[in-house]
Amino acid sequence: MVTFITDSGYDFPNIRLPFDFKLLPLRVYIGEREFFDKVTIQSTDVYRVQREGGFPTTSLPSPENIERTLRETSLSSDEVYILTISSKLSNTYSVIKSMVSKLNLSNVKVLDTKSACIKQGYIVWRAMKHYEKYGSLSQEDVDNFNREVILLFLVPTLDYLYKGGRIGKAKALIGKLLSIKPILTVDEEGEVSSVATCRSIDAGVKVMYEIIQRFLKERSILDNFIAVGAYTVPSMKPPIDKLAKFFGSKFVGSTTIGSAIAAHVGPEAFAIVIGRGE
Repeated sequence: MVTFITDSGYDFPNIRLPFDFKLLPLRVYIGEREFFDKVTIQSTDVYRVQREGGFPTTSLPSPENIERTLRETSLSSDEVYILTISSKLSNTYSVIKSMVSKLNLSNVKVLDTKSACIKQGYIVWRAMKHYEKYGSLSQEDVDNFNREVILLFLVPTLDYLYKGGRIGKAKALIGKLLSIKPILTVDEEGEVSSVATCRSIDAGVKVMYEIIQRFLKERSILDNFIAVGAYTVPSMKPPIDKLAKFFGSKFVGSTTIGSAIAAHVGPEAFAIVIGRGE
């Protein structure tokens, strides 16, 4: 049996996956209280705290949970592939890799998706499809998947990314002063960076579509791609629906953003990922 594991930085629509799949919950802190992403806390809880002026924080999965999952899965599976949230955004990759080495689990391979949210979901999906076809998976394969996918997400404010240490203070301040809505990405190296700005959500949808069209042409995948959307609160779903209409049957669905990612993007955001199909 082959098992794939990722952390809850992963978001993806509820579609059938070809292999056994486990999720390690990241931890979310509200004050001194510890919660487990998607288990004991949901994104709606995070948004409520944020709207009340609070700033939830996050951390990697608990070491005890990581070790227990590693031991159990290594024993029950022939091969185990762990694909983590970007090592540039979290210490999850380095901690799990160190623990696998310490426990001497020879059938467990740890890979850095260099992504987050629905891009992380796409990388996991591509990894499963690749293994299903070729019977192997390497970091080089994952890096290749990263060159064939783009994540775009629009956030009305950079405050939450700044508070979480994911973006510079200057960028957050400029965005606030100019009332600019940034369109961000997680690049091929796994870092958050800005790709464009807009003045309104409608303008943002148009800019995102234009960026995606250029990307599809540059990668020569105009006829072989999938699109996936994600959003925070229900009021952020209409922009995803508008983008979905551009892509027809290539759009495979949308999902809500998990609480750990929500802690960094804030209560109003939406995202789309476009990548090569199978």
